[in-house]
Amino acid sequence: VVSTQSTKAVVSTQSTGGNREGGVTVVYIASHLHHMVFELVKNALRATVEAEGTHPVKVIIVEGEKDISIMVQDRGSGIPMRLHDHLFDYHYSTAPEPDVQSRIPPLAGFGYGLPLSRLYARYLNGNIRLMSAEGYGTSAVVYLQTLSEEAGEVLPLFNKTSQAKYQIGQMVQDWNVAGPTSRPIWS
Repeated sequence: VVSTQSTKAVVSTQSTGGNREGGVTVVYIASHLHHMVFELVKNALRATVEAEGTHPVKVIIVEGEKDISIMVQDRGSGIPMRLHDHLFDYHYSTAPEPDVQSRIPPLAGFGYGLPLSRLYARYLNGNIRLMSAEGYGTSAVVYLQTLSEEAGEVLPLFNKTSQAKYQIGQMVQDWNVAGPTSRPIWS
C-alpha cells in the first residue's frame, strides 16, 4: 500500500496462467517496467489528490496464459474526450508546468512520461491503453508478454529508405530463448 496525503494505492495480483504460486512472473527489463508502473501510479495519485478524492488508486496485476496486464484505476476527475488524442504526444501534459528553478525536482509536467512508457511497452511487443470518463476517473492498462519468446525486440523501420540500409548479418543467440535462434542481427 502506497500513501500520499489522503489517498492510497492498493495492489492486488491474480494469476490465471500457469503460475499458481500466488505471485506473478514477468520477463522484462526492470527499469522499463518500473518507469511504466511508476508513471501510471504517479498520474493516478496526482489526479485523485487534485480532485480531492478519497478513493484508493487500484493497481491490479493479472497474469494470463499469454500476457500480463497491469491495470491502474483512479477516481480522479477523469480526462475530457477532446484531450484523449494528445495523451501520448511528447511534451503534452495535463499537469501544471513545472518550476525548473525550484530546489524540489518536479515529478510531472514535462510531457514525456506516458509516451516513453508506451514506447517501452511496445519495444517488447506490449502496449498501454487508457480509458477515461470525465468526472469519474481513468483506467490505464499495461499489456506485456508472459512468454519470453513472444517478447522479442520490435525495432522500427521508418520507411523504405531506412529499410534498405539494414543488412542481415550473422545469426546470434537471442537473450530470450534457450538455444540457437533464427533471429538475425542487423549490421
